[in-house]
Amino acid sequence: MARIEKTVFISYRRKDISWALAVYQYLTSQKYDVFFDFSSLSSGDFEQVIVSNIKARAHFVLILTPTALDRCNEPGDWLRREIEIAVDEKRNIIPLFFDGFSFGSPSVAEKLTGKLGTIKRYNGLDIPSGYFMEGMERLRGRYLNVPLDAVIHPVSTEVRKVVKEEQVAADKALLQKREDIKDLVKPAEEIPKRVYDSKSTETSVGHAEKINEKPGERFPMEQNSPVVRNAKGEKTKSFWTTLPGKLTGTAALITAIAGCVTAITSLQNFLPVTPTPAAATNTIVTQTPPLITPIAPSATSETLGSPIISPKDGMTLVYVPEGEFTMGSVIGKSDEKPVHTVYLDAFWVDKTEVTNSMYSICVNDGECNGPSNTTYYDDSNFSSHPVVYVSWDDANNYCSWADRRLPTEAEWEKAARWDQENQIKHVYPWGDDIDCSFANYYDGSKQCVGTTTAVGNYPKGASPYGALDMAGNVWEWVADWYDSSYYNKSASSNPLGPNTGQYRVLRGGSWYLNDDDVRSAHRKWSYPTGSSSAFGFRCARSE
Repeated sequence: MARIEKTVFISYRRKDISWALAVYQYLTSQKYDVFFDFSSLSSGDFEQVIVSNIKARAHFVLILTPTALDRCNEPGDWLRREIEIAVDEKRNIIPLFFDGFSFGSPSVAEKLTGKLGTIKRYNGLDIPSGYFMEGMERLRGRYLNVPLDAVIHPVSTEVRKVVKEEQVAADKALLQKREDIKDLVKPAEEIPKRVYDSKSTETSVGHAEKINEKPGERFPMEQNSPVVRNAKGEKTKSFWTTLPGKLTGTAALITAIAGCVTAITSLQNFLPVTPTPAAATNTIVTQTPPLITPIAPSATSETLGSPIISPKDGMTLVYVPEGEFTMGSVIGKSDEKPVHTVYLDAFWVDKTEVTNSMYSICVNDGECNGPSNTTYYDDSNFSSHPVVYVSWDDANNYCSWADRRLPTEAEWEKAARWDQENQIKHVYPWGDDIDCSFANYYDGSKQCVGTTTAVGNYPKGASPYGALDMAGNVWEWVADWYDSSYYNKSASSNPLGPNTGQYRVLRGGSWYLNDDDVRSAHRKWSYPTGSSSAFGFRCARSE
């Protein structure tokens, strides 16, 4: 049974302990149960402690630097054994690349023999200088937020005692380092704000932190983007902008911990991202074994603006540029008429529907109510499915918590069906024909699935802007009150819907409805307090 686990084993070479400590500090601050061999266990404890802890944890985070694998061909090398055990146990292996590590390097490639060679199949997360916090947000929001199908083994009382001792030792080391740098960690309001220009792929930053390892040394703030590497070790652009980075040695740890302390308390704005070139759209976030369901970015997103990632829930938002589009349908129901021209400012919209896993973050923070029926919400098999049994009020509250908002009805329809390049509207997000390869719906003879599906399962059904699941799966609440005749009197620029009403609008259709009801122009209404197994939502954000 697949499930989301918040248990992590950190594997690293002893010389890279600064990076391991920094990753440990971030993950434990996010309530993950993390183990790594901090105090250097004796060889006699390896089988009992290390092996059992790899088996007891869902995720295997591997710290890789250019020389990390140098001794892996030596008999009995611990790092190699840890990797091999993780492969055998089918853990969710996540290589983190630091200091320019690359599987494509000749000095690295020659070490990848036997089972060690299988780690090349896993997409590594490359974290260059200046991007530690973005890397950690990406790690948490995308790489660790996946279900595990393999067996989790319990550990003995004796091993749990050793685990606790290791965690206490690591926590003590972190506290000592924090004491050393307390004067270097600025309050949130003193951190230079980073301004993102949505029409550019670059960022504007203030001054860099001066954390000196020796007099005159300035801490670097680099402008290159973090990257994800594909299975060949080739770089593909990833989804972040800049925050505090690292030096080497002692300064590396100081910087990483400072970044965690400040950014966890101050990360209030969205992190802009650089879209992936069209040629590489099928290479991002694809892991083997099949632990992650790939969500392919839209090939058009590079020319339409930069996506962003929410630090609150890890949601990717795709960019919809300003401009006019035609709203409504001549073939639809009466409330879809007349077809009319609407101008909208640029905005971002969630790439997928909000999932049960994402929604649980808000519930756990005490800011959201749980769904009215928790049958799916409580089942870990549905963690990556859209949250359902949520009312309009629940959806609106979540989007507010996430520093976003519900999209207007006009924004939703433009994001779903308007082809900006060709200046035409589609019947469905992808075009004018539909079958079960595009969406989760009822095809006239059978239901494609018969219940909700995990978000992003239909990359062929992407909208012109890269938004997924906008036809079928679940109905999506939007901001507007419903009025059947509103299109006759709608504002021509940035319409917000009627001022008042009895019902709120839902869009997109659901898994049990036919092709007519999942058209992008189709409108549905319900009481704002209503909820069902087919009501979900996505959020949006103004430029």
